[in-house]
Amino acid sequence: MNKIIFILSFFLIILLYKFTQSDTSYSKYNHLKNEIIELEKENTKFLEKIKVLKAKIENLKTGLSVIEEKARNELGLIKEKETFFQILK
Repeated sequence: MNKIIFILSFFLIILLYKFTQSDTSYSKYNHLKNEIIELEKENTKFLEKIKVLKAKIENLKTGLSVIEEKARNELGLIKEKETFFQILK
């Protein structure tokens, strides 16, 4: 009977050690769980940024008016047979 109690208490001590101190401990589990939650939040932020950038890329690929507007505003280009007037104040 004493051997059985000794063996069971030995296994209980081993289980308690694994539960509290080893690589598979409960505190490490909670830490990793919180880290996963933070990474998922960060991923959702990046996914939203990716969606916005994809929409901008699609708009630039399909919208000729956007390209023309950028060329006029940023590069100062004009069409053929247009006259450019600059008003100075």
